[in-house]
Amino acid sequence: MLSCSFCGKPADQTGALLAGPEVNICDTCIAVGVRTLETRDALEEAPVTENELHVADDELLLSQMAATSELVERQSERLQAQVGEGRRRGIGWRAIGVSLGVSQELAEARFGS
Repeated sequence: MLSCSFCGKPADQTGALLAGPEVNICDTCIAVGVRTLETRDALEEAPVTENELHVADDELLLSQMAATSELVERQSERLQAQVGEGRRRGIGWRAIGVSLGVSQELAEARFGS
C-alpha cells in the first residue's frame, strides 16, 4: 500500500497522494511545503525603502497598504492557530517564547486565553 514518504500517512487517509520515483507526498505535506516556500519568499522580499514610499503615488501607496494589512492579518491568524496547536500538544510557554524570540511571559500574555 502506498503512503506519504514524509508523514507516513497511508494513501487511503489522504485527500490526494502524488507518487514519484521512490517517493510519495500527500496533500497535507504539499500544503506545508507551499506555506514554507511562501513564508521564505515573504521573508526574502527586499524591505521597503523610504525612497520607494515617497515615489509611490497615493493610489499605489494605499493599495500596497491594504495588501500589507491583509497579509499581516492572515499571518497573525496563522500564528495564533500555530500557538494554539502547540499548547494543545502540551508545548510550554517557555518553548513557544523561545521560538518567537520573546520571553515566556510575553508569549503567554500575547497568546494565552
